Amino acid sequence: MESTSVTESSEATTTITITATLCSATSAVLNSTSLSLTQSTIGAAPYPSSAGNSSTSAGSSTTVVTALSSTIPAYGSVPSMNPLKNEQQVGDSILGTLQQPTFPKWLNNSDGQPYLTAPWGDRTTQNSDATIEANVPTTNVTRKYDFTISRSQISPDGVLRDVILVNGQFPGPAIEANWGDWIEVSIQNNITLPEEGTAMHWHGMLQRGSQWEDGTPSVSQCPIAPGHSYTYRFRAEVFGSSFYHAHYSAQYTAGVLGPMMVYGPWQSDYDVDLGPVILSDWNHIPYFSMVDNVVSPDGTIPPLSDAGLINGRGRFNCSNPSYSNSTDWLGSNLSSNLTWTCVDDAPLTSFSFQNSKTHRMRLMNTGADGVQKFSIDGHIMTVIATDYVPVTPYTTDIVTLGVGQRTDIIVTADQGASSSWWMRTSMPGQASCGGLGVPSTTDGSYPEVLAAIFYDAADRTLEPTSESSVAGDTSCSNQPLEITQPAYAIAPSANPYYQTVILGITLNSTGSFTFLINNQTYRANFNEPLLFSAANGTTSFPDNPEWNVYDFGANSTIVLNITNETPFYHPFHLHGHTFFVLDIGEGSAPPPTGGPPPGVTGPPTGAPPGAAPLVVNATVWDGSIVNPSNPMRRDVQMVPAGGYAAIQFEADSPGTWPFHCHSAWHISGGLGMNLITRASEIEGIPAGKRESTCDAWDAYTSRNVVDQIDSGS
Repeated sequence: MESTSVTESSEATTTITITATLCSATSAVLNSTSLSLTQSTIGAAPYPSSAGNSSTSAGSSTTVVTALSSTIPAYGSVPSMNPLKNEQQVGDSILGTLQQPTFPKWLNNSDGQPYLTAPWGDRTTQNSDATIEANVPTTNVTRKYDFTISRSQISPDGVLRDVILVNGQFPGPAIEANWGDWIEVSIQNNITLPEEGTAMHWHGMLQRGSQWEDGTPSVSQCPIAPGHSYTYRFRAEVFGSSFYHAHYSAQYTAGVLGPMMVYGPWQSDYDVDLGPVILSDWNHIPYFSMVDNVVSPDGTIPPLSDAGLINGRGRFNCSNPSYSNSTDWLGSNLSSNLTWTCVDDAPLTSFSFQNSKTHRMRLMNTGADGVQKFSIDGHIMTVIATDYVPVTPYTTDIVTLGVGQRTDIIVTADQGASSSWWMRTSMPGQASCGGLGVPSTTDGSYPEVLAAIFYDAADRTLEPTSESSVAGDTSCSNQPLEITQPAYAIAPSANPYYQTVILGITLNSTGSFTFLINNQTYRANFNEPLLFSAANGTTSFPDNPEWNVYDFGANSTIVLNITNETPFYHPFHLHGHTFFVLDIGEGSAPPPTGGPPPGVTGPPTGAPPGAAPLVVNATVWDGSIVNPSNPMRRDVQMVPAGGYAAIQFEADSPGTWPFHCHSAWHISGGLGMNLITRASEIEGIPAGKRESTCDAWDAYTSRNVVDQIDSGS
């Protein structure tokens, strides 16, 4: 059962508390007049909707919400003989079912009543930008969430595997807020058998004045120790679509993630917000074994994805080989604790289109490694936002997303009230993007996953039969910079400081492949968060080069000139900032050439025939800028294999900020660095903030040996 309460305090700030307990695929919703804006309940976020029951106690301002009785069928799109029930597939989530409500254009006010006008007033995407602090509205509302992290077993694509979930749901509960609201999330670490630390990162949030809430162990906090909790509090300074995820080793790939939506001005109007479309690759092997394989001396590259998921659901063909029950491309230490169990015809995610209406969809790549190529058969998409940045609308039939990237689209339902269509995403992954061979639909290097779209009068007992018009597009680049222009124009500051960033890969002394930035592999120290050292005046760490710290002093604007000397694409994410993308350069063609690192005679063991060597002669940036008066802005940028990317950011938020590849296996292998900006101006850290996580973690590690087999991030 779920409940929510809205209470007025004696202070100016109102707190809206959302509490979730597991209710096996039921949802709680409020009955409220909402200016025709239907609000949703996903997991822990019950907000006003078009159905439900509520009552108010006499003499009390607390609204009690009664959970509706809701029967969720054992299928995502169409009935079948499939015995896989909803809770067996995705736990307590209804995301991806036809029972999922739509989302609002904004949330209710502090009284639980609809705003008569937008809570951000007259701010638009053309006259305001979220990166300008003065533009952020003040709402005096705090939205609270309670999350419990624990182990479970589910079968998202029909294959049973060990997972770690948020409130027993996959994906985790949605976080929703209005632009300018405060968000509080209490995290309880109940991970046992075995125990693990954890931490939660709020992907793309700026954290101005709250750097200690970024959720990165070794940088802004110690991990949350097993059996302990921590409450994050930060402001929704940006608006749009993103997700939260664990930032402890590759733990998020076990399922510790969920959508995060901040409602704000929209670039183009729409009728219906269908909410998150969460795209991910999926491995049947538990994440710790995958990481162990990445850093092992076996010399193997990580296995490609077994499958793909949309909103946590996919369909694996049980007659196909899986990396969890085969020996192909695997190190000797790759294993699963579970007996191989597979159910054919697993339910697929489905969406409802209202005929002739326009629908907003919030695409996000939350996967471990794979590039996502998203399309909808028979429909053209209008792109309105990239990451947390509204853009001048443009149309496309395919959207490419690297890990961590997001794109908001609008789609018009103009194909007939009785029609149904496939939504699809394919994953060329590193097999194609990095020149490691030709992608194949049979060996797992080019998996495709489907989801159904049903119009109002469509026969929902039949799966769609549509075909893709963009099949075979295996490019791995985002849309060209020339057409992705922010709606609010900002030119980069003049006279930046330039920092060279060289991405590399090598064999370390144990025979493991490790990634390098400027010839240094990153490794975190969970017990020594860098932010607190920087705030105390220590910004140089000569005895710990593996922390890979760069102190930019008082420089106000910085260019990172990234050259990729590896045959892999790398989606790089900068915490706490939105940056300008000045230019991108593809690698040389035909496939990159060059000598492998010392001790390496060719491609990695287990790579496909014809794979490229590990070190390439990369194309370098010539200093040119695409759209110099208004370059693309975002917080994750793909750096092409053998190519380059030049980005620039304003050092307007004093602190210590990770900059890392968002491919889980690459950051596990050390592809990260930490940037210290304006350390002398770091201020406002609440008393006892370091101790709030580090005391329990220090005590835990004094009694237990933490098996930190990778970089830790």
